[in-house]
Amino acid sequence: MNIQNLTKRVMLATFNTSVWRARKFDTRATEEVEANHDTKDIGRFNKKLLTEGATSYKEVCAIANRARAYFDAHSLDYDQLGVRLLPTDIYMEVADRQRQFQDEFTAATTVFISDYPRLKEEARNALNGLFDDADYPTQAELAKKFGMRLAVLPFPDASQFDIALPDNVLDGLKADIDSRVLGAVKTANDDLVGRLFEAVQHFANRLYGATNVRLDVADKVRELSALLPKLNFSGDPALTHILDETRQHLTAYSGLDLRNSSDLRKQVADKAMEIEAQMAAFMGGPPASQVAAVPTSPMFDLLIA
Repeated sequence: MNIQNLTKRVMLATFNTSVWRARKFDTRATEEVEANHDTKDIGRFNKKLLTEGATSYKEVCAIANRARAYFDAHSLDYDQLGVRLLPTDIYMEVADRQRQFQDEFTAATTVFISDYPRLKEEARNALNGLFDDADYPTQAELAKKFGMRLAVLPFPDASQFDIALPDNVLDGLKADIDSRVLGAVKTANDDLVGRLFEAVQHFANRLYGATNVRLDVADKVRELSALLPKLNFSGDPALTHILDETRQHLTAYSGLDLRNSSDLRKQVADKAMEIEAQMAAFMGGPPASQVAAVPTSPMFDLLIA
C-alpha cells in the first residue's frame, strides 16, 4: 500500500451543527421536588422552553439531523473523536449536498426566529409558574446559536512532515505517522465492510426465512453497493472483490424476481452467506455488534464447522 497515494485520495473532515437546545435547568423547581420528597441530589429538573406545537423549531432540528446522518453515511470512521475520513471520489457529491442542507437549514432557521415571539408566548402559558423570561435569548442572540459547517483538512502525510528536530527524532515521528495512517485505513475499511456485513446478513436471513418476500428486500444492499465503492479510497484488492461480488450477485435481481422463485431466493441467499464469510475474514471476524440469526442453510454449517 503506497501511503503517498493514499494521502491524495482522502481528507480529514468534520461536520458541525449548532442548534439552540430549548431546555433549561430549573434550580427552583428542583429544590421544590427535593423539599416535597425530603431528599437531596436525586435528580435535576430540566424545563422544555418550547411546547410540542413548535413545529418550526422541530423542522430546524430535523434538517440538522438529516445533514448529520448524510455526512456520517458518506464518510468513514477515523481514530479521532469528531473527525471522519472523506474520500476525494465522493467529496464533490457530499459538498454539493451539504450546501443544499445549509440552504434548507438557513431558511428553516429564519422561519423559526420569525415565529419565536409567538412560540415564547405559548410557552409562557404552558409553563405557567415555571416560566422565566431570563431563560429566553433575544431574537438577535438566538440567531447566533444556529450554524452548520463542513470543514476538511489534509490527511496526515509523513513525507511532508519537516520540522526543526534532530534527524533521528524526526525519523521516529515519521514512522509513527505512517503507522497511524495504516491503522486509520484499517479502521475505515472495517467501517465500510461492517456496514455491508450488516445489510447482507439481514438480506440473507430474510431470504432464507421468508415465504412472502417484500419487494424492497434488496434495497439496502443495492444502496450500499452504489455508495461503498466511492468510499473505497484504499483500493484494497480484497475489499474491491467483495464489493464487486456484492454488486454482481446480490443486486442483480428485483424483489419481484426473488418473491416469485424459491430456488432463486436460496441461490442468492447462499451467495450472500458466501460474501458474508469473505467480509468476516477481511475484518478478522464478524463485527462485535452483530449476532447472526441461524439460517436454515447447509452453507451455515460449512462456515461454522
